[in-house]
Amino acid sequence: MLKYLEIVTEDMLMVSVLICLFWSLCKLAFGRKGDRFILVGMAVGVAASAWMSWAKNNTSRIATNEWNFYIFLCTMVFTILFMIFSVVFGRRHRKLTAYGSDTDAGIGVGGWMVGVTGATLTALLLFYELPDVMAYPFNFDTMGKGFLSAEYFTRLAGWALALILLWVFVRFLYLCAMALDSTRVTLWVMNLALLVNAGRCFGMALSKWTGKARWLTWLPRYSSGKYPWAFPIAKFATNNTLLFAILIAGLSLAIPLILFAKSLRITKPYSNPAQLRKLKSINRHQRRIALVVAACFALAMVNMTVVHALNNQEVTLSAPETYEIRGTENPLEEQRIYIALTQVNDGNLHRFEYVTENKVDVRWIVVQKPGSGTYGVGLDACDVCGTAGYFQRGEQVICKRCDVVMNINTIGFKGGCNPIPLNYSIADGYMIFEMKDILAAEREFK
Repeated sequence: MLKYLEIVTEDMLMVSVLICLFWSLCKLAFGRKGDRFILVGMAVGVAASAWMSWAKNNTSRIATNEWNFYIFLCTMVFTILFMIFSVVFGRRHRKLTAYGSDTDAGIGVGGWMVGVTGATLTALLLFYELPDVMAYPFNFDTMGKGFLSAEYFTRLAGWALALILLWVFVRFLYLCAMALDSTRVTLWVMNLALLVNAGRCFGMALSKWTGKARWLTWLPRYSSGKYPWAFPIAKFATNNTLLFAILIAGLSLAIPLILFAKSLRITKPYSNPAQLRKLKSINRHQRRIALVVAACFALAMVNMTVVHALNNQEVTLSAPETYEIRGTENPLEEQRIYIALTQVNDGNLHRFEYVTENKVDVRWIVVQKPGSGTYGVGLDACDVCGTAGYFQRGEQVICKRCDVVMNINTIGFKGGCNPIPLNYSIADGYMIFEMKDILAAEREFK
């Protein structure tokens, strides 16, 4: 759950804020006519994202790196055009409408230029981020249990909660922009946010070039000696995606902060106590929606920092326990490992290790299954996640790499993220392992 709560927030925060700012700007500048631009841009972006999501998960014809490079390139071009059009035509702002039009009849040529470039940017932003988010619910690892399982609905809950949080954030940010009713403030906040995003896109595009992608034959060949500045920029942009998202979301807070400060005093004239009470009520409402935006921003930051740290914290596997080797006078393959049942009868995970002659650490785990006298036994590795290993959290056994919770009753069976089965027998109060089976498992840990 926490994994998808975090990654969906990271993926969609920046996109959601930028689209919200553009919608606010169009609404303030063009009224209802401005809604058409954002709706068309979103419709195109969602449709293209749905197609890309399907294509990436059902065909092998999509070269993601190549598509992303040209998305970054187009985003930078249309960002520059939007900023030019918005600043140039913004100077022609008239009393009734904006960007070149002085009547309610139309929005003017400048308005169309601003609207079309902004709608294109909206589609591009969605086209880059949304396909993966759309695909997550179809790719949850449920250990083969399908869509009607607790594992699936737990992950779906994290995915949905992130989207709900973002929707509340941008919805109230939009209300703040409408209440502030300042095209100039919204425009400059959006332009600064777009500039930050364009810098990220530039660095991400450079990463494809410095990686010497074979399909970039139309660009000069990258050389660290000739272009020493390129790799540091590409590295910074690639490694700090989270920083760009936080910076853009932080810039958007200027709108609710200005609104909150403005609502602390009565600036409009009034002629009687009833009008004063109404103005005070409006100001209280404005402060509340500003505080909701701040709270949602704080929750998003918690998701991307605290939850991120929890999801990515390094889990230290428990130390291997002792056991007895018998038959040492026989050839190695004929020896046996004995583990007392009293040592593993507590329902906890127990880890054991044998170092082979080739200096390979072969690990296996033993856990008593709940409500029975049987045991879950397997290598500390699986076919999906390799030798990452398993650890115990409370009464759960969890894969260290993918964080999937094991069904203890299925440990010892093949499939999914279950530990690779290991043969054993029980006699005279001991769990017995043939050394030849331990040595055969060496290949899994090389």
